[in-house]
This record gives sequence, structure tokens and C-alpha cells, in this order.
Amino acid sequence: MLPMPVAAPFDSAAYAFEVTWDGLRALASIDRGTVRLWGRDLRDLTGRFPEVQTLAAIGPPETIVDGELIVTDPEGRPDRGALDERLQATRPETIARIAERHPVTYVVHDLLYLRGRSMLNEPLVRRRPRLNEVIHSSGRIYVVEPVAEDGFALFDAAREQGLDGVVAKRFESPYRTGQRHPDWLQIDAVRREDFVVLGFIPQGGSQLLEALIVGTYDGRSFVPAGRVVGGFDTATSLRLRKALDALPNATAPDDSRWVDDNVCWVEPRIVAGIRFSEWDQNGQLRFPIFGRLRLDVSPQECVRIAVIEPPEPARPRSRQVQLPRLPI
Repeated sequence: MLPMPVAAPFDSAAYAFEVTWDGLRALASIDRGTVRLWGRDLRDLTGRFPEVQTLAAIGPPETIVDGELIVTDPEGRPDRGALDERLQATRPETIARIAERHPVTYVVHDLLYLRGRSMLNEPLVRRRPRLNEVIHSSGRIYVVEPVAEDGFALFDAAREQGLDGVVAKRFESPYRTGQRHPDWLQIDAVRREDFVVLGFIPQGGSQLLEALIVGTYDGRSFVPAGRVVGGFDTATSLRLRKALDALPNATAPDDSRWVDDNVCWVEPRIVAGIRFSEWDQNGQLRFPIFGRLRLDVSPQECVRIAVIEPPEPARPRSRQVQLPRLPI
């Protein structure tokens, strides 16, 4: 289940509010003393994140949970570059070496199956207590602690700590597998969406990047949406350039705004999370910044998502809430 973006934070007794960690969404299945992990694209991630095997000693068999994999920096904030490094490691010895430097935390958000019984049609208000009954935080496993009603205060606290924002989940909502639905609402401190990489501009004669050309899928074709010139350091730039150079070439779009001999157009196979301020009147991104690669998102998922209004007016309160502290 995926959230819809909402225009502003809000308070509501009908919703549970959680911090957004911008991790890698993953389902974990517990059975016969082992844990299997799947990404959003149903790719098997089990071997890449051995830390999550401790979940088998915590949760009951024939149980499936929804969560996300996060690598944190020394201050407890998400380290997206380190997570990308973990994702790209495939050899066991490389995974073990990087895991020592960048261990992951598996943040458990929801309970989908319990001892073989489906919980999908149960409302969140019933799934959440059952989750807390059968799985507890331990080591690198963290069961999320939502905040009831005080969405505005949690959003403000998350923004002050440099986090991405908050997700609001309606208490009466079932779990809709693979769907984006307004029962879950994403409240971003900075707008961010997933875009497919359509091309790039090399930095002079080097192997670095000057810019990425990103776009969206309109149901028929891929449409350029902006030129991204910031957000990648030297290491990230080299890693992106290596991945892009391996892609087949593509033809330039039939759009005069994108006639540029310096652009190397490639087939739309790589997805990136991009932060930006807003869409302009021409359907282009304002001030886009590269966030990280989204290896779990397909290019066809990169559609433009309309921002909806909050279900209740924003009424900021004076009270404060405590942000959760992930294992470091």
C-alpha cells in the first residue's frame, strides 16, 4: 500500500501519524526459523540484508510484515548513500564487509499475515495492536511507534531534525496491496517523487555528471520533467555515470525544449528519487535535487501524482512530541 501526497500537515483523531524515513520498502516473511525479504518489485532481497534474520527469533511463524530498511548516520538520520551502497553489493563477502560499516535497521510498520491468517481486511486499529503483541523492538528490528492525532506536532519535529516528513494512516483503513490510496497520506517537508532517468550531461571530458534529465510516464511514453544539477557528490556521480553508460542509447524526445547536443539520451531503466520545490506552469520541476537511486521502483511507476488537500484544516498546537530513536 502506498500513500497519496497531501498539501499540508494536519491533526486528526482518525489517523495514526508516523515519521517518514525514506528507506527501502520491504516485506518480511517469517517461516521455519528463517526470514525472506522482498522489495516493492518482488525482488528477493534476503541475502543482501542478513541483519533482518533476527526477526525470526522475535516473530511467530507464517507471519508477514511490511516495513522498510534504513541505514542511519551517527545522528540517527537516514543515510541514503550508505543504503544505496548496501543495495548494490551482491557478493557475500562484499555484503558482510559493508554491513559492518553500514548496518541496516528494519522498521516494521504493519502486520499483513499472522500465523498464516490474512490481516489485510482488518482495519489498522486492529492490525496495530496485534503487531505489538507478537513482535517487539530488539537489536536491529524496530517496531514503529505511531503518534495519535498530533500530526502537525510530529511533522514539525521531523522537519526540525531534517527528516522527510510524516505519513498519516487512517485507523479504519484495510491494507490495499500494491495500491496508492488516500487512506494513507504523505506529508512531505520537501516535495519528493520518483522520476525515471532519461538522459545525462557529462561534465567535460571526465566520468562525472553535470546533470541528469529526468521524466515521468504518462501511460504511453516518457516525458522529460527537469534537469537535475545538484545532490550528487563525486562518489555518487561516478556510480550514476557507470550505471548510465551501461544503458543502450535512446533518441531525443520530440520537444524543442530538449534539443541539446550535450545530452546523452538513454533507455528509461533507472529510477531516482528527486526532491523539488514545485511544478511550474510548463510541467517542469523547480529546483530539483537528486536524492537517491530507487532500485525497487519501475520506470512505469513514475507517474505524476496529484497533491490532495488534507482531510481536516491545519491547526498547529503548542504541544510537542518525541521523535522515535532508531538503533545506531
